[in-house]
Amino acid sequence: MARGGITVYLPRDLETRIRRIARDQHRSESSVVAEAVKARFERGDGGAKEESADRRLNRVDIRLDKAIGESLIIKEILLLFVRVWLEHNPPIDEEMEESAAASAEARFERFLDFVTQALGPGKSLGVASALAGNDRNVDLTAGEVSA
Repeated sequence: MARGGITVYLPRDLETRIRRIARDQHRSESSVVAEAVKARFERGDGGAKEESADRRLNRVDIRLDKAIGESLIIKEILLLFVRVWLEHNPPIDEEMEESAAASAEARFERFLDFVTQALGPGKSLGVASALAGNDRNVDLTAGEVSA
């Protein structure tokens, strides 16, 4: 089989490695380079695809770590809110407990309705989106949601 010639300039460290491999295997430097190039072409584009997939997986991992971190922050904020709310609200008088329980249940049902509607496609649970909607009124001072 006739061979053609190509001149290739390599970095010094790679050139040194090729010379060492050729010397250890008692081969020519050209045959080592030719074998490496042939192996790369036979492997096809799989190597590039694997590298690309690895980069995408790394980006997904980074985004997942960020999302997990943000969810942990949201959890801490919610727990802090509950703690502050419990510390700063006085206990309910015994004669008002029954009406307070009924009011709490009604408010909780309205809250669940609001969450159910806000979880629909293209909607958000954010206060800004609730304030922008015409079908809902949010009283931020009283913490109530009404239709």
